[in-house]
Formats: sequence, C-alpha cells, structure tokens
Amino acid sequence: MRSYTDLPRATRLTVLFVVALFALSAVVLLIFRVARSGALPGTTVVGVDVGGMDGEELRRALREVQEARGGDELEVSPSGDDALGAGSAGTQGSVTTSGTDMGYRIDVVSTAGNVLERGRQGNPFAALADHLVSTFGTITEEPIDSFDEEEFRSWLERNDGELSTQPFPGGVEFEGSNVTPRYPEAGLVLDESELESKALGATRAPGEDTITVATEEAEPPTTDADVDELVESAEDLVSGPVTLTRPNGILTISPGEIGAATRVVVIEEDNDTRLDLRVGATALQRSLGDRVAQLETEPQDATFQLSGSSVNVVPSVEGFEFAPRTSARQVLKVASRRNRTGKLKGNTVEADFTTKDAKALKITEQVSSFTTLHSCCEPRVTNIHVIADMVDGVVIEPGESFSLNDFVGPRTTANGFVGAPAISDGEFVEEVGGGISQFATTFFNAIYFGGYDFLEYQAHSYYISRYPMGREATISSPAPDLAFLNDSDAGIYVDTSYTDTSITVTFYGNVNGEIESATGAPYNFTRPKRECRTNPDLKKGEEVVVQTGYEGFDIEVTRIFPSGDEEEFFTRYQNGPTIVERRKC
Repeated sequence: MRSYTDLPRATRLTVLFVVALFALSAVVLLIFRVARSGALPGTTVVGVDVGGMDGEELRRALREVQEARGGDELEVSPSGDDALGAGSAGTQGSVTTSGTDMGYRIDVVSTAGNVLERGRQGNPFAALADHLVSTFGTITEEPIDSFDEEEFRSWLERNDGELSTQPFPGGVEFEGSNVTPRYPEAGLVLDESELESKALGATRAPGEDTITVATEEAEPPTTDADVDELVESAEDLVSGPVTLTRPNGILTISPGEIGAATRVVVIEEDNDTRLDLRVGATALQRSLGDRVAQLETEPQDATFQLSGSSVNVVPSVEGFEFAPRTSARQVLKVASRRNRTGKLKGNTVEADFTTKDAKALKITEQVSSFTTLHSCCEPRVTNIHVIADMVDGVVIEPGESFSLNDFVGPRTTANGFVGAPAISDGEFVEEVGGGISQFATTFFNAIYFGGYDFLEYQAHSYYISRYPMGREATISSPAPDLAFLNDSDAGIYVDTSYTDTSITVTFYGNVNGEIESATGAPYNFTRPKRECRTNPDLKKGEEVVVQTGYEGFDIEVTRIFPSGDEEEFFTRYQNGPTIVERRKC
C-alpha cells in the first residue's frame, strides 16, 4: 500500500485542504455553538423574530403567534345552492368566527423544540449551514399546529343549525286526542373533513378570510312506515284518560294533558334506528299543576305512648312525595292497560324519627317522677302550664345535654307567658314569665331522682317553703339556667302533667336502680334584717309591714346511688329582710 508521502504532490495538497476545511468548519461550528444560545439569530416563526429567545420567552412568543393567527376573523358558509337560511351573522347561511373559536392551537413545546434544534443538529454540515444562513440571512420555521379535536367538535355542534340541517327522523304532533304524523325528511350537512382543512389553511394565512364548504345530502335513519307505526302507538296513548290512585285521592290525567307532555325520541340499537314515545317529567308536572300536592303526605315521627309506668313506641309513618319521572314512566305503562288505571307511585319520605330510632333509645319504663303543689288560679300558674306544655314529649338521647333556657327560649307574651310575681333582690316584683321556677324545681327533682348528671343549676337565694330544702332550682333569662347530661345508655322521654294546684314532671328511660336522698338539718342560721321605707301618706307613729322577714341558713342534701356512691349538694339560703313603712324612718 502506498503511503501518504508516495502520493503525488497535487493529491497531497488536496487531501490537506480537505482536512483543513473540515477542521476549520468544526472550529467555526464550535465557536458558533458556544457564542450563540437560544434560537439562532434571524430565526422567524410566522414573521415573528424569535432570534436569541430560549425557554419561557420563546414559548411566550409562540403563544402570541397562536393568539394572533387565531384571532383573525373567518367567515364560513355552505357552498353554492346548498346555503341555508339567514345565519347568525354576516351573509345568508354563514357563520362569522375565528380560528381560536374553532380550537386552533400551536404545539408550543414541539415548535419551540424545532426552533432550538436549528444549528444544533447531529449532522454538522446541516448545523453549520443553519449558522451561516442565520448570519447572512433569515431562517423560517413553520409552527406545528392543528385544531383541538374536542373544541372543533364543540364548535360544530354550536353552529350546526346555521351551516347544516340535520335529517328529520319524523314524529307526531298531538292536539287533544288527535294525532298528526310528521314524515322523515332528508338534510344537508357540511363535509367536516373539508371544513377542517380549509379552516386550518385560512387560519394560517394572515388577515380575514372567507371559506365555502361543500354539503352533502343526509338521508333520515327512519322511514314513513316507522312514523305510521308510531302514530298507532300515539293514538293508543291518548285514547282516554289515565287514572292513578292513592289512599287519600285520585289523579286523573286527560288525553290532552298526556299529549302535551309526550315527546318523540330516536333510539339507536344494534345499528337499527327506531322511533318511540316518552312522557316528559317536567312537562307532565307542569300540566298537572297543584293537583299532585293534594296526594302528597308528610311523614309522621315515631312517638311514645304511656301506659301506667311503662312506655310503648307508636310507629312512625312514611310520607309520600310526587316523583315526576316515576309518574311519567307510569303513565306510558298504565295507558297500555285495558282499564287505564293504576296505583300512583312516587317517593317514600322517611320520618326524621323512625320506629327503629325510637326502639334504639331503649325507653321502656318510668325512671323518676316529682310533683310540687301551688295555689290555684294565680297568673303564675298560667306560666307554669305554658312551660310544661313546651317541654312535654321532649326526647333526650344518650350522651345528649339538655338546657331548659335554650329549649324554652325567651319568656315573652308572644310565646304565651303572662306577667306574674317573681323574686328580685329579695323582693317580690312583677315580670313576664314569673313563677316558672316552680317548674324548674319540679324538673330539678326529676333529674335528681333519675340519677342524671347536673351541668348547671342554681337554688333560690331565699328559701321558699313549698319546695324541698336544698333540692330546688330557679331559672331566669339568660341565667341562671337548669341543664343536665343524659349520662345513661338509654334515652329519656319527658312527660309533664298538671292540675289547677300541682305540676308533675316524669322521666321515662331505663331503670338502673332507685335513687335515695338524705337531707341534713339546717344550720348556720342568720336572722333577717329590718329595713324601713319612708311613706309620707302614713300617720305619725303608724307602721305598715310590707314584707315579713325570714331566716337564712345552710343545708346539705346527699344523693345516694344504687352503687352506694354519694353526691353532696350544698345550699346557702340568704335571710330575707323585714320591710316596714313609716311616715319618717
């Protein structure tokens, strides 16, 4: 084999020149690549200079190109004699839109990748050529673009009525019990492939543009025979009234109401298309108006019925609610029967407090009961009866707390309370709701002997002889309150009853033994003070006793549980002043 030195001088010079040229090209290419970052200088996309851009700056520029291209106005219309009636805008049978509206998108990531690839190809000659062109001229890169398939399809659906007329599958029209056939008709629809191609080309071209798209006749999927068969079904449907019954009434739907609510639907199954009738739920409800409300019933909660010292559950009753969709389907079904009569179906409305809920509370027997006495026929008795009626029948679930103030609310005349004597700062005053502390005391003792946990209570400041010492409570708004926790595993049913001279509160639940109570002797007595008030109307030396004073004292009461545990209740009663009036104190 001949060595390099054996070659003719001219050949050696040629080889040396080629090698030097390659080396120089490599050096130049390396210099270009090091010196130039981002898109090569002079690179344009749709006339926009993106030279030197990289990363987000380049992608932002491409999005602006997309916005500019897609924003140009584009008018679309069917071609020639196929044009339809007046369109939504512009010329007859046309739609004015834009590429953006039709879903025009530039693949920003892929296009940016192509731009940045220029001058960086694996082929060094192609890369060097790009660098040289960018140095002395312009590199043009076309964007990768298309219509977003979902948005383009949505645009077609929105504008279908302007550019196409879909084939009419046929149907029927109702007027009372009369049925009129409407036979199938062919339609004209746009060539969607041509539309997409022309719209994309027009969007790529700068400025406004108009495109015309060919249409083709579309045959209906049904025949006249299908409509004739549908007419027979429609005539049967409105051949007479439909009667739907409930225990509390009858709903009669006339042929006219049935027809007004009926529509034709096209059903496609296994490459077969057929016509059918459906009664529309909304249309049926509109036709029936308020008549359905007379057949609806409210659910009734389960309650408790007392029998001596035991408790029975009175079952809940489900309510009934008219269900338009169910009834619409039922009308079609019942209309096919010979007697055209059926039981009205609807939604069952469950009670808020069901039989199951009531039984789960395990309220089976009397837990505690307490009665206090009072004089007859005083205004305070009215208030005692009002609050007793409010609380009667209350159910307190296991783990639930009960506040008398929260449950009863403000004592106002609007709520049935009247003015009656009450104690304020040791004196008797008149206030609306006065006297209800007697109910609070009775309620307190039902809690006490039921063995439940007191959350809040306050005894009277002064001892009142009609109440048991140390086992009584007062109540006012917003405080003091009487509240307790049902800390048992069974619910509590509260029963209140009264006579003209007594009030009784009874708790029913699940007995866990009997509560006992021990009351100690009063101690730490304090004598009443004497207060004098001036009354100039009295004679000299005359004295009138306005209020007789009473002693204060301390007392302790012990609640004894079946387990042997004890709970102490300490009460300190203040002394009440003797109040007298004299002409001069």
